[in-house]
Formats: sequence, structure tokens, C-alpha cells
Amino acid sequence: MKIAILNWKRHLPKILLIILIFFVCLSILQWFVILYLINIATETLKETMISQAPEGVDKEDLIKTFERVKRRVQQLPFSFVTGKINIRKIKTAVDYAIAANDDGSWDSEEINTLMRFLNASIGYKRETE
Repeated sequence: MKIAILNWKRHLPKILLIILIFFVCLSILQWFVILYLINIATETLKETMISQAPEGVDKEDLIKTFERVKRRVQQLPFSFVTGKINIRKIKTAVDYAIAANDDGSWDSEEINTLMRFLNASIGYKRETE
């Protein structure tokens, strides 16, 4: 009986190491899935906003804003740790986008406000002329 217990205890570190490696691989896979889903969401929102953008919205500025956001998101978690991205401000921008698009269309004021929110969330300040 004692021999069987000692055998089991001898294999415990190996079993725990295998479990640890599995969970590390799973977390890396989850990270890439999260980044992929965020990229799909930003591309979908960008295309929707460009197609529905009325006059008074600079489409080039809209495209550049989403490219900056996508670039910062791809740098996560380092952009969060260094303070280049503010998750609370992104959540506020997402909440605003959902509320502003309740009617299924965007007006120029809503798009310009959302672009200001997104630029603020990644720490981008527009140059004044």
C-alpha cells in the first residue's frame, strides 16, 4: 500500500507540469481569439460607419481613427500597461456607439463624437491648425 502511494506522489510534479503547459497554451490561444474578434468588430464598425456617413464627416479621418485603434489593440497588453490605451474610455465609446445607433443610422454629430471618444481612448490628440 505504501509503495503505491509513493509511486503516485512521484508522478504528481509531472502531472502538474503537463496541466500548467496546457493552461498556458490555452491562454495564448484565447488571447489570439480575442484579438481576432476585436479586429473583426472594428472592421465591421468602420465599414458600417463609412457606408452610412453623411456629409460633414471626414471619411479619411474616420479610416485613420479606426486604424489607430486597431494598431493599439494589437499591441495589447503592452499598450494598456504603458497607458497608451484606456479601457474605461473604450467602454464609454462602445456604450455611446450602441446608444447612438439605436435607430440604425448614424448622423455626422454622432460619428464625430464617437471618433473623439475613440481618439481619446488611445491617447491621440488632434493637431490644431
